[in-house]
Amino acid sequence: MIKLVDKYHCTGCASCAQSCGHEAITMVYDNEGFLQPIIDITKCVECGLCQKHCPEMRPIGRLDYEKQKYYALIYDQDRKISSSGGAFSVFAKWIISQGGIVYGATIDEKFEVRHIGVESADELNKLRGSKYVQSIIGDTYKDIRNHLRSNRKVLFVGTGCQVGGLYSFLNGKRYEGLLYTLDLVCHGTPSYGAFKSYLSKLEKNISPNGEVGAIREFRFRKLDSWSIIPSVKFAKSNWRMLNLSENAFMDAFFKGITFRECCFNCQYCNTERIGTFTIADFWGIGRHGLPFKRNVSSGVSLVIDNTGLMPSIYDELRDMAYIEERPKDEAIFEQVNLKQPMNRLNVRDSAVLDMVDPNCSLVDYAKKYGLPYKITMIWRIQKLVKNVIYTFGLYNVYKTIIYKLGK
Repeated sequence: MIKLVDKYHCTGCASCAQSCGHEAITMVYDNEGFLQPIIDITKCVECGLCQKHCPEMRPIGRLDYEKQKYYALIYDQDRKISSSGGAFSVFAKWIISQGGIVYGATIDEKFEVRHIGVESADELNKLRGSKYVQSIIGDTYKDIRNHLRSNRKVLFVGTGCQVGGLYSFLNGKRYEGLLYTLDLVCHGTPSYGAFKSYLSKLEKNISPNGEVGAIREFRFRKLDSWSIIPSVKFAKSNWRMLNLSENAFMDAFFKGITFRECCFNCQYCNTERIGTFTIADFWGIGRHGLPFKRNVSSGVSLVIDNTGLMPSIYDELRDMAYIEERPKDEAIFEQVNLKQPMNRLNVRDSAVLDMVDPNCSLVDYAKKYGLPYKITMIWRIQKLVKNVIYTFGLYNVYKTIIYKLGK
């Protein structure tokens, strides 16, 4: 009988499911809320295509990293509505201007994070902003293959494992000149099941009358700064920032205790990237030797050119954005996940299940896993300092001081 990789290595990329011509593989949520491939033995003919197209069982060939260059990018027009410096918008608009289509993650009205394709600049807002949940790929790889076969340009944006899944689905063919990929520097991926359960608990805590379904919108971070401060919006209210145990989902995320098992041995957590380009926040820019003379208060994107393509498209992109080559050492200095995956803590299993468990309150969860849950003098001071920093755009100044004090 055909066997796929175990849950400690499966990324949930869904390449196996989309490769199966007999529809014998479906992606099913497990008890932790992660999608896992399940084989229907009554439909399986043991052709082995699923194994052939698995990026974990048969890793695809990597690139010529001697061509790799590192850039800072600022797109002022979209920086106020993007999570960082606006790199995604620049590449997306560049592809759309050539009649191409852009695939990325959106968060829908059910708060499911899923990949969709958009064909106009007006639709790009659906894909902007960070989503710290693993997205549902669906039939995205099949759709992309159809576009490529029709000689239509495609931009695909996803985590390293999702980009790897796409190339594995395409038999390792990179479709140069047609397919462009942006892989994200990824900290790890919590499950949709955990996120959905978290939202239900959050509604009980802070929604008017504890009403289920009261949350209308959710943001994982502010769109006009470096700040990662989640906020929610109800039907008849302004955006409300989350504090203490209300923010347990993201606090657990940064502690690395709710990730998919494969995240702890991720093959993409290094500088040998898989995409045409890699994008991330440019943490630490201007703080490690080489000054950076642009305003960084609203965020700066790190763009890693993995294929040597940037020089040939630089003039086209420069019409939209400021782009400056930067040293590799600076680019990776504060990027932990360009050096290694997160360490797996012993509490990982219980932390995921407790987040999924509707009977474990956010306060109890925060207490159990050492997350902020009550107002203290130290918390008040930290909150005040953060508010001043983000209000006056002093984040980079603050981080520079902290860095120098720590030397």
